[in-house]
Amino acid sequence: MMNDRRRVERLFEELEAESGTSVECLADRVSALTGMDVEIDVLADEEWMAVAPFVLAEGDRVRIPVRGSDPRWFRLHVVTHELAHVLCGHARCETLPMAFDQLMAPARSCALAGVGGGSSGAAPSDTFVVEYEAEAEKLSLRLSAFVRAPSLAHA
Repeated sequence: MMNDRRRVERLFEELEAESGTSVECLADRVSALTGMDVEIDVLADEEWMAVAPFVLAEGDRVRIPVRGSDPRWFRLHVVTHELAHVLCGHARCETLPMAFDQLMAPARSCALAGVGGGSSGAAPSDTFVVEYEAEAEKLSLRLSAFVRAPSLAHA
């Protein structure tokens, strides 16, 4: 099973995250471990509307879009969730693009929690989709606990 607890623990340990690390350091560490170029883009609402759904990685490039108007704590969650996908080897995220106001939609919040029913058009019975999101979310929660509250606007 992909969301095996041991796999999440192993990935977290490979990352060697230190308590109080910055978002930038975490992204750099993920980049070094995976060989992927990780870019965090803080977007204005107009740019946000043009974000392609689901695509996280293309080739050796990862683009993590965050909406600048969302609360900082939510932007941090989006970044750690997407970095977790990268560490897990996932090229897609069924909840991309993630925006704070989408938490109010039950199907979207279920996907964010890794229990299926996201807005991807995939049936909740698509086991791999549910497992990918659950695995990423478990690792994201571990990562979030080690990242200090970001002081920069792009976090």
